[in-house]
Amino acid sequence: MQQRIELPCEYAAKNIFPSIRASIAKILVEEYKMSKYSVAKMLGATPAAVSYYISGKRGEKFVDKIIRDKEVYEIVREAASLLVEAHEKNEEQGSDKELMGKLQVLMCKACSRLNMLAQKYGCPALIFTNSMG
Repeated sequence: MQQRIELPCEYAAKNIFPSIRASIAKILVEEYKMSKYSVAKMLGATPAAVSYYISGKRGEKFVDKIIRDKEVYEIVREAASLLVEAHEKNEEQGSDKELMGKLQVLMCKACSRLNMLAQKYGCPALIFTNSMG
C-alpha cells in the first residue's frame, strides 16, 4: 500500500497556521487588552476557541517556536495590528479591502519565511519538529 504524501502547504494549513492564529489571539488579548469575544469576531472563531488558543489547548504546537523566531513573530505582531485596524475601520465604515489585502500579504510573508527556513533546515513538514528544537 502506498503512503499518501502530504504537501508542505497541507502540513502548514493543519499544523502551522493554527499556531499562527493562536499567537495572534494571544497578542490581541495580552498586548492589546481585547476581550476574547472581540478577538473571536476578528478571527472568525468562537470565544471558546480563543480561550483554547490563549490557554494552549488549541494551536499550541508551534506557538513557542513562532515566538522565538524574531522575523516570524514580528510578522504575526504586524498581522495582529492590521486586524485591529481592520476591525476598527469595519466598525466605522465597513470592510476595508486594502487592509485585508495587506493581511494576506503578511500571511504569505510568514509562509515564505517558513519556506526559507525549510530550505536551510530541510522539508517544511519537518522544520519545527527536527531542526529548531
